[in-house]
Amino acid sequence: MSIQKKHQRGFTLIEIAIVLVIIGLLLGGVLKGQELIYNQKIKTTYDNYRQYTAAMYGYQDRYRAIPGDDAAATTRGFVSTGPGIANGNGDGVINSALNITCALGAPQVGEVCQANYHLRLAGFLNGTGTTSATYPFGGVVVLVAPGQENVFAPLWTAPTSVCWNNLSNKAAQLIDVAYDNASGVTGATTGSMRGSTNYSLAANQLLPDALVPWTCMSN
Repeated sequence: MSIQKKHQRGFTLIEIAIVLVIIGLLLGGVLKGQELIYNQKIKTTYDNYRQYTAAMYGYQDRYRAIPGDDAAATTRGFVSTGPGIANGNGDGVINSALNITCALGAPQVGEVCQANYHLRLAGFLNGTGTTSATYPFGGVVVLVAPGQENVFAPLWTAPTSVCWNNLSNKAAQLIDVAYDNASGVTGATTGSMRGSTNYSLAANQLLPDALVPWTCMSN
């Protein structure tokens, strides 16, 4: 009886190399795609600042008052079927004493929430009601005077600023470097963009995904 040996042909080195190259190209494409998506989120997040700033200056130009702080908002002829329109105290500052986030489910009271509402009723900002808009990374974005919360060290005040709630260290660094003072080391405490905690690269190079409670850019 003769025994016939079965020979199994394996992959050649060239075939294995081709497979590895294809896998590398696929992984590179996925990573590049993720980077492009992340960078687009950064740009859209910064666009929040531009939109709020343009809306606020448009409101000021038309009514000679700051939205939210407007002491005569109820006399502007705004038509609303939603929440009640409330006046601010007219002190030139968007006060956040009652509520700073105006997030969905939070009490919709105070000048920060009314700032959203005044701008929308005047046609300068998209959306409805007093609820804050969200930005691509998931938190809320508001128009407020950051010093009201006394969370900045050293204390930093500005009559109006666009503030993002829970922006990551990495995102804050990229926005700061691209659009403010181009300093990843001292960016969290200098320039027009600041953080309630230090998001700078030197302080947080090992914590890129840690969240900054408030990151603000003054108008």
